[in-house]
Order: sequence, then structure tokens, then C-alpha cells
Amino acid sequence: MTRHYDVVIIGGGPAGSTVAALTRRYAPQLRLLLLERAIFPRHHVGESLLAGASPVLEEMGAYEKVANAGFLEKLGATFIWGRNREPWGFEFDELISQLVAQGKRLPRLYTRAWQVRRAEYDELLLRHAASLGVEVRQGARVTRVLWEQEPGSVSDGDGWGPRAIGVEFVDGRGLQTVHCDWLLDCSGQQALIGHALKLREYDPQMNNYALFAYWQGAKWLYEYTGYPELTRICIITTPRGWIWYIPLKRDVMSVGFVSHRQTLKELPEGPEQLYLEELQACDEVRDLLKEAHLTRIAADQRRDVCAIQDWSYRSRRISGPGWAMVGDAAGFVDPILSSGVMLAHELGQKAAYTLVSSFATSNAEEIRRYWEFYAQTYRTYLQAYRDMAAFWYSNNFSLESWFWQARRILARSGSELNLSDRQAFTRLASGYATRAESLSLFGSYPLHEAQQLVNGLFGAPYCREELAAQYEGRPLHLKDAELCDGLYYYQGAVRQTRRVVNRRTQRYLDLHPGEEVLLSLFDGAHTLAHLEETVKALQALPQTQRLPLRSGLDLVVQLEMIGVLA
Repeated sequence: MTRHYDVVIIGGGPAGSTVAALTRRYAPQLRLLLLERAIFPRHHVGESLLAGASPVLEEMGAYEKVANAGFLEKLGATFIWGRNREPWGFEFDELISQLVAQGKRLPRLYTRAWQVRRAEYDELLLRHAASLGVEVRQGARVTRVLWEQEPGSVSDGDGWGPRAIGVEFVDGRGLQTVHCDWLLDCSGQQALIGHALKLREYDPQMNNYALFAYWQGAKWLYEYTGYPELTRICIITTPRGWIWYIPLKRDVMSVGFVSHRQTLKELPEGPEQLYLEELQACDEVRDLLKEAHLTRIAADQRRDVCAIQDWSYRSRRISGPGWAMVGDAAGFVDPILSSGVMLAHELGQKAAYTLVSSFATSNAEEIRRYWEFYAQTYRTYLQAYRDMAAFWYSNNFSLESWFWQARRILARSGSELNLSDRQAFTRLASGYATRAESLSLFGSYPLHEAQQLVNGLFGAPYCREELAAQYEGRPLHLKDAELCDGLYYYQGAVRQTRRVVNRRTQRYLDLHPGEEVLLSLFDGAHTLAHLEETVKALQALPQTQRLPLRSGLDLVVQLEMIGVLA
């Protein structure tokens, strides 16, 4: 007899564990099955996390487990490239310094990350999902996705494509079949659905190849890797690519070399020889590895020098009827900014929220709208990192030019950001590479904390007294503004909001619940003083006392930022 589950998740890496844990938290009535083909722990590359993942770990209930697992804490990153070999870097807590200056506080987890040994990290998260009541089967290899009608490929047209209804898999008990309402593909680069529907598109500009190994007895150098208690990832350019140097233990470093695939074709000696030659030729790395030797960090690591390829890709579609992709299955950019695991967590969270909302309604069009919003969100994240990686590989690197590119990317995403070049780069490289003008991509945070992040991280702190004087007596009036429905992620669901859109530029601001009434004061007859009085009156109402209403001045400033204030 074929068993039925509400949700089947393929893959037990960070993406799969995140979807499972958060779906279980917000919809405990659903039956979840997670199928993982390996037996954990298993070796995997991608050891350096970003601070942007930590709020999701907290929401999953796994943050303290990770914090107490013995991983080296990561403070930030160091970069050495181009002709100027002077190390420079950033630290995650730079992001919060503006908030501190404004007298605001956020939990330390917003700036905390680790250098993890993925075999241990992934197993910890998978066990955590199982502890929440998710049915987890390891050693279960999915052999086929089941569809209502067998697909050929998904067209680029308006059709949403074929419906997934289950999977066939093989485990110790032989071939089995399960049916489900929703199938989440978190299978990493294997991308079962992506390959079945021929969705993958490779990026020819970043046709790269990574060779990596682990070195025991490698040296520490504070300027590169920080202290053992507070570490940094170090990234160093070479004439043929770049090297990562990541502390995994006090006496073990992960050292990788990334180069274009063409480089390998030109070197008949093979990839391992290229790897060793590049490390030996790099002045900064050669001395650090002089007394070190290669080691293996997991029982299933088959080679001293490992290789990974075909990673710069995305999918033409990320979701469809009864299915969605998360993590590397949906797309992967490049390891240059260490964004892979963070994106798996951040977008695994969004997938879980979308699942919960999909089960809460029977309206097929509403469900489709939720998943299209999920796909739009996914592409926003991927595009920001793709633009930075492409700039890295296509230019003669200089510190100033990379800072400038980060600022240009963030400005293009829709906000007139009043950031320095360095602030823009730090924000992007720390994992907060999302749209500033909308709260819809901040599902990790309570709305009031998300608003603090928007104010503090994505715009220069402003003097309230000076701004109030600037707007005092000025009639409030909107131009080129349109009010429409929008979506945002919050506390386990996709939620409706009202959105102010600039008709010319399409920049937008999502309103908090209860704020739409304030727009009636932007009629040319009211001023900031009237707006502030109305906000105070709203805040005093019993039904709105717990809503995170903006002050009148905040609302005026943010409407001006999207260009709709006359």
C-alpha cells in the first residue's frame, strides 16, 4: 500500500533541515517525510557561514545547539587581491554599530557565524529536525519523481507545468513509493526536479572549478585568519584564480583554489598538480603551509584533494504545482562570498512559510501567488550575489572598485541608499543582500526588529530633530504613487499587506498592518504634525497597541526614499 504524506523533502542538508524544522514548528499537524540518500555524517564542502543565517537557526530552535557544538566562531573576512597585497577585511558587528549609535539593541546572533565542519553541522541539523517529529530516513535514495502526467520539459510560457504527486526511493527495505501533496527538492546539485524538467541554466561567465583539501599543522596569522576564538575566512587572489583559507579547527585549515575551467584544459598534469602549484606560488599561503600536511576530515572523504564543478547555475523555474526547489537544487552562484549555506537557510525558511500558507488555503490561485512570490524572492537573493561574483571575475581587482560595485548593486535593487561604499559592501558580504525598501524579505525577524535593520543598516542614521525641522509645515502630498496588495513573510506564513508603489520606478514600501489609514493624510492639506498626532492616536487604540507602527517621520522619510513624496 502506498503511503501518503503532506510534505516529502528530498535531501537532508541545511536546506532540507530548515524546511522540515520550520514547517514542523508552524504546522505541527502536517505529516513530513525527509529522505536523505547518505548516512550522516557525510563529507561536504562549504564550511564558512554568514551571520545572515543565524536568525534562522534561532527560529529553528537549533541556534544554541550550533553555538555549543565546538565550531570556531567566525568574526568576518579578510581579502588580499590584485596588485595591492595589503590585507583588509570586515567584521559582522560593523553592521550593528549604527544601531548602537542610535541607542537600539539587537541580539548578538545577528552578527554571529561559525566556520563549521559540514559533516558534523549537517548531521546536527538533521537530528534536530528529527527531534521535532519529522520522519527522517537516511540511506534512502530517490530514484524517480512521480507526476500526474509525465513531463517532457517545462516551457517558458505561462503554464505552471506538471504536478508532482510523490517519489519512488530505494532504502534497506527495497523499492518504495510514497505520495504527497507537496514535494520539496533540497537535493543539492543533484537537483532531481531540475534535471527531470530540464530547468538548469549554467552561467557561461563563471564556468569555474574548485580544488580543495584540508591541511593539518597550518599556521595562524592574525592579519589573515583572526584569533582561534574569533576567526576570519581569508580570500587571496592569484594570477589564475583565488584561494580560500578557512580555519576549521585550531590545527586544521580548509584550503581551496578556484579557477576557470579553461585553466585545467591548459594544464595536462591534472587538477591535483595545479592545486599544489598554485598554493606553492602564492606568497601569502606558501609559508603558512610549509610545515603542514594533507589530512582527511571525514570517514567518507575519498581523496586528499577534492574537486567540485558545475556550480554557477540557476533554474528557469523554482516552483510549480505540488513542488518547489530550495538551496543548491534551485541555484548556486559561487563560493566567493560564502553565501551557499546562508541562502539554504534563508530560502528554506521562506519555503517553509510558503508551505504553511499553502496548506492553510484551498484557493489554487492564492497558492500559486504565494509560490511565485517565493520564486521572486529567491531570484532577488541570487541576483545580488551573482552580480558581485561576476564583477569579481571580470575585473582587474581593486578594493575601491569592489566596494563601488556593492553600492551600485544595492542601489539598483530599488533604494536610494545613503551608504558609504564600505557600508554597502559589508552589508552585502555579511548576508543581508536583500531589498531595503520592503520588509517582505525579512521573515527572520519580528517586524519591529526588521524595521530597525532597515533604518540602521540600509540608510544612514538620521537626526530626527533636523529632519522634523525640514518637514515642519510642509504639506504632505504623494506623487506617482499607487496603492496595491503585496506579500511579505512573517512568523511562519506568507501574509498580505498593502504596498505603496512608485508607478515610474516600481520601487515600493510595504505598509505595516494599520498604517494604510495614514495615507489619507497625504492629501496636500495635512502636515507632519497632523501625521504624528494620528500615529499617536492609532498607537493608543487597544487593537493596534501591539502593532509595530512607524512614527510619522519614519513613514515620511521612507516614502521619500522610494520617490513618491511630492
